[in-house]
Amino acid sequence: MKILSKILTLVFILYSFSYCQSNQLKEKLIDFKNSSSLKNAEWGVYAEYVDSGKEIVSFGASQSLAPASGLKVFTTSATLYYLGDDYRFYTKLYYDGHIKSNGVLKGNIYIVGGGDPTLGSDNVKGSLSLDSLMMKWVWAIKSTGIKQIHGSIIADNLLFDNQTVPNFWIYEDMGNYYGAGANALTINDNLYYLYFKPGKYVGTHAKVLRMEPEIPGLRFINYMKTGTPTSGDNGYIYGAPDQFNVTLRGTVPAGRSEFSIKGSIPDPPLFAAQYFRTTLEKNGIKVSGRSKKLIRKKKYEKGKLICTQTSPPLDSIVYFINKRSNNLYTEQLLKTIGLKVFHKGSTAKGIDAIMKYLKDNNLPTDGIKVYDGSGLSRTDMITAKSMAKLLVFITKQKFFNAFYNSLGIAGDPNDVGYFNSYGANTILAYNARIKDGLVTGVRSHSGYLRDRSGRLIAFSLIANNFSCPTSDVNEIHKQVMLLLANLR
Repeated sequence: MKILSKILTLVFILYSFSYCQSNQLKEKLIDFKNSSSLKNAEWGVYAEYVDSGKEIVSFGASQSLAPASGLKVFTTSATLYYLGDDYRFYTKLYYDGHIKSNGVLKGNIYIVGGGDPTLGSDNVKGSLSLDSLMMKWVWAIKSTGIKQIHGSIIADNLLFDNQTVPNFWIYEDMGNYYGAGANALTINDNLYYLYFKPGKYVGTHAKVLRMEPEIPGLRFINYMKTGTPTSGDNGYIYGAPDQFNVTLRGTVPAGRSEFSIKGSIPDPPLFAAQYFRTTLEKNGIKVSGRSKKLIRKKKYEKGKLICTQTSPPLDSIVYFINKRSNNLYTEQLLKTIGLKVFHKGSTAKGIDAIMKYLKDNNLPTDGIKVYDGSGLSRTDMITAKSMAKLLVFITKQKFFNAFYNSLGIAGDPNDVGYFNSYGANTILAYNARIKDGLVTGVRSHSGYLRDRSGRLIAFSLIANNFSCPTSDVNEIHKQVMLLLANLR
């Protein structure tokens, strides 16, 4: 009886201590919510222990809130779930017609897109830069004996649907690199650099110098001005898919001989065909026909496959997405899982695949409404609880390590994410793994951390419609994470 009594006493003490900690945490959250920074905002907070599923704190956790790029947790984990962390994308070169004895191809060259987000970009380890890729293809053409092409370079972009930009993306975003549309044939991150010569004085005109790479037919209506030397990149490109007359507004900083901003290529598949044609001709292979896009699906002869370009594995792509919060790559994955699960490479079917992923695994779907994969749409809605519950589910999956390693590491100066100084010299450093989100009026932080006893906690903090500086929300969220990390 004495032993039982001691055990019950210990259990009571531990329960009381846990209850006390939970109450103190809840009181602190109320203080934060009543502060000048969040008093007019919507705020959701949820955390639970991964090992037991025990709720630690729930505060506004069932409110439907915009997560911004926090939504990438849903898309990247669903893609790893459906495809596996070693999945690869394939882009293929074919020809049709026949090659004459003198090396003249009487036919066309086809670039067949397979949805690879890394094609022509060296952002992900194992992928080739645009020019390296083009030269690889040139040598592949030459190895077939082709010396001249009496035909066209044709981009096959038909694996995905033709709606490249999701509904509810805003016009201000679409012409810029972070609003680039998803295509079955994506190239060079679907972006170009636009270089300006700032004026001598603030408020004066900034001249367009050049673009790299050159996009045929792209024209600018230039209202770009010169900002202060410390103003940074405040330039915007107003355009949309397939629109070749775009408007430039905003400012670039004074005091520079030149300054670049990044725009989205209006028609990436067409550009891929054009750029390859130019590269072929520079390397001695004349092409008689124009570059163009395939209109109707075509069957290709296996014997006329020239080469196949293989992407890096999916875990490397997800690593880049979550570390650098890349929208284009995420939208590519969304269409890919739509194709995998519902046999249609569209945004809508990709969203259906995410919802199926949640429902099939008994994860919360209440309060969730999704319009894209990356979170760029301000109309996306999730709850802090649904996010944390998903994070707990991920820990039980075989792809967990790939996902966990893709998150930003707090306080690690060597991490390639955005949190290398966040929580430095605190218990969060090298502990918290975070995926954040940021659009106007939205700030979210979700991920994992360990408390003082080493137990893993899944957490989500989402703030909407705040009027304070974003830095204030960052600090409040850091303080909440510190409170969680200091639990025993």
